[in-house]
Amino acid sequence: MKCDRQTLPIAAIRAENPSLRTFVLETSLKAHPGQFIMLTIFGQGEKPFSILDVTNSSCSLTIKNIGPFTEALFQLKVGDLLSIRGPYGKPFSTETGRVLMVGGGFATPPLRFQAKALQELGVNYLVNINGARSADDLLYVPDFNDLCHRSLIATDDGSLGHLGTSVAVMETVLSEESFDHVYISGPEKMMQAAAQVARRYEIPFEVNLERYMKCGVGICGSCVMDPHGFILCMEGPVVDHEILEKLSEFGVYHRDKTGRITAL
Repeated sequence: MKCDRQTLPIAAIRAENPSLRTFVLETSLKAHPGQFIMLTIFGQGEKPFSILDVTNSSCSLTIKNIGPFTEALFQLKVGDLLSIRGPYGKPFSTETGRVLMVGGGFATPPLRFQAKALQELGVNYLVNINGARSADDLLYVPDFNDLCHRSLIATDDGSLGHLGTSVAVMETVLSEESFDHVYISGPEKMMQAAAQVARRYEIPFEVNLERYMKCGVGICGSCVMDPHGFILCMEGPVVDHEILEKLSEFGVYHRDKTGRITAL
């Protein structure tokens, strides 16, 4: 896949909540749900980010302000320049039967992208579970309502939708309905719990994993996962249930920028 670097002005910025913003760039990026780009801020370095959406003329990224790099990003304005390269990585599959999506927090952008793609492919039945700590933290509620046949909400504090986690709602949904495939994106502990539920119901599933990435093209080795040397930036970030069972670090630990093991 051709992944030339592009330097582009920010076309639009949309505040999703106090700590999340969507940045729109004018480019005809050929990307699929679950893939990521490497984003450069001049003088600040480069970081990987999931893709929210692409059209014939734009690419959108929803980004949380969680450190020095994103703090610098949040200081930029429409018209300021950003540099991107990609897309990289393995995307979600394109199951068009009876599909369940389970999301949590600010990791839901790939699922919003996936919902759009599956609708365009003519998915038979699509259910989404959108989970967050509170109503203020939920993302893309109107979009999921429009793109899915059924859209459910779970909040930890009960401020909107079901009181509890998206995994708890997943348990209820799977006890009532049958599905051919499950797509999961969220905090790793949440995905680990959701994966266990999917396994109990013997439903194939995929998760959208995150690890520290420096290069995005399998050179630096920073995102290699134990014990088989799985290169997440190239062989993931979407990982299916068969491969996931072989990755002993899933849901247990990851590595920081020095390579040191850090518990989740």
